[in-house]
Amino acid sequence: MATPHYGQLGASLYVPATHKALDQILAVGCHDARSIILCTEDAVTPDAVAWAVQRLIKALKAAPQDVSFLRFVRPRNPFVLRQLLESSDAMARIDGMVIPKFDDTTMSAWREVLNRHKELAIMPTLETPALFSENSVIATLKAVQALCNPIIALRIGANDLLGALGLKRQPGQTLYDTPLRSTIERLITVFRPAGFELSAPVCDLIGEPDTLSREVAQDIAWGFYAKTCVHPAQVALIEEHFTQAMARQQPQAHALLNSAEAVFKDSGQMLEATCHVSWAKRVVALQATV
Repeated sequence: MATPHYGQLGASLYVPATHKALDQILAVGCHDARSIILCTEDAVTPDAVAWAVQRLIKALKAAPQDVSFLRFVRPRNPFVLRQLLESSDAMARIDGMVIPKFDDTTMSAWREVLNRHKELAIMPTLETPALFSENSVIATLKAVQALCNPIIALRIGANDLLGALGLKRQPGQTLYDTPLRSTIERLITVFRPAGFELSAPVCDLIGEPDTLSREVAQDIAWGFYAKTCVHPAQVALIEEHFTQAMARQQPQAHALLNSAEAVFKDSGQMLEATCHVSWAKRVVALQATV
């Protein structure tokens, strides 16, 4: 199975493994989401985990193998990951794993299981209080680099990070209006130069499309082209922003890559090969996978 590309993720819809329509979602998807993440972690109460995991394994075994969207599983802990990996029939229906609560202190427990399945694509989630420290972020980067599995992207878990601060997003707030702004800046400036893509966090204000729209516009300005969503109603809005951004940026990216000039003007903006070629190559690569 080929490793999925970051540009294929789009608006990743989280679905609890306890969802009543799990079988249908695994077979036909949900609201045209390009990727779906089946969750056995925070979306499942502790007393329902064992049942949810067995239900998910059974549903995966019965699901069609070839579908038009990506399917990932978020295991609750390394023990649940091991349970899932023991079922080869179930694993044949997924495109990778989302690893929760990943940092330099939890890496060894996850790696012990993952090293037996080095071909499995993963997305570690950055969501622990350790990420408020620059030294811990750098240590976590080294932990990510020590993994043997293909890494599609690193996901940012905003709600866990806000919870560690005793905060909850308020109505009308984008993520960039919260104290997490500086943490996200740090994650971008540490992980992206090292070659890792990042997925933007969820906006849990389900009934505020204007707030979500403002947030996704800022996500794109900061270079995010994948985002977690927790409700099907969010998918189309997020995807429309991604589509419009690609339509705006593709012509400039191609103009830059096909120009022999060091500096030139395009659509009212200066383009400079020395500074902007990395951006242009990234935009073209993202569009090629959409």
